[in-house]
Amino acid sequence: MNIGTVIGFVFGLFILFLSILFAVEFEFGRFLLFGSIESLLIVLGMTVAATLIAYPFQDVKKVFDDFKKAFAEDESPVEQYISGLATISNTYARGGDTKLSSLANEYADNQFIKEGLEYIELRYTEALIKSIMSSQIQNEHQRLLGQVQIIKNMSANAPAFGVVGTLIGLVVMMSGLDPSDTEKLMQGLGSGMATALLTTFYGVLSSNFIFSPIATKIEKRIEDQILMMRVCMEGIILVLKKTPENMVRDQLKVYLPVQWASISSNNAQQMTES
Repeated sequence: MNIGTVIGFVFGLFILFLSILFAVEFEFGRFLLFGSIESLLIVLGMTVAATLIAYPFQDVKKVFDDFKKAFAEDESPVEQYISGLATISNTYARGGDTKLSSLANEYADNQFIKEGLEYIELRYTEALIKSIMSSQIQNEHQRLLGQVQIIKNMSANAPAFGVVGTLIGLVVMMSGLDPSDTEKLMQGLGSGMATALLTTFYGVLSSNFIFSPIATKIEKRIEDQILMMRVCMEGIILVLKKTPENMVRDQLKVYLPVQWASISSNNAQQMTES
């Protein structure tokens, strides 16, 4: 489980509940006024309904699986892929074609690397391997971004349906007011308006606290996944060339973040003296 996502979600709910408690002066009876099953059903139900209308059912189903993955642990870092590809290149350089089948079987869990090794075994040229794997990366990127777009649309739709719920509440409220009794009219107007605005509250909250952050989270993971696929593609090309292990590591290190070391005063002084 991704600890950062869980902490952010729990902390956000804590701040929200605490803010409401301060607003109602810790009167728990008034705190319950912020709960409305009808408002929640309108916002979430209509958002899901609009999504099902706009997109194929299978795509929407995958999006709900992505919601679960947002709380899952992050995937393996790029360093592990680089290390694995360096080992593959070293093994292939020593064993030749006879080692390719066994190497492909060892990486059965990574279809992208396995297919790349099979391309080498089939004697594909460097240009052809690059062309095929680049197309695979591009298509996978577009497919994954399509899933993120569904969540972004849900984020945009939720506040709109919150307003729809508010309008429904206002219509019901206005139709039930009695203009002959001024005191009851004002009381009913205030309580009815508060209830109607709850739907807008749920719409804005679900958009900015649930849909939008999860879309950003998944988008970041897509970037990481595409980066790893690029590392795998470049690594396969280096394997094809039977590049030494150390050279593979050095060439693929360009995909790692640069570590900037601060220059201490002693180092600076030594550099000046020299």
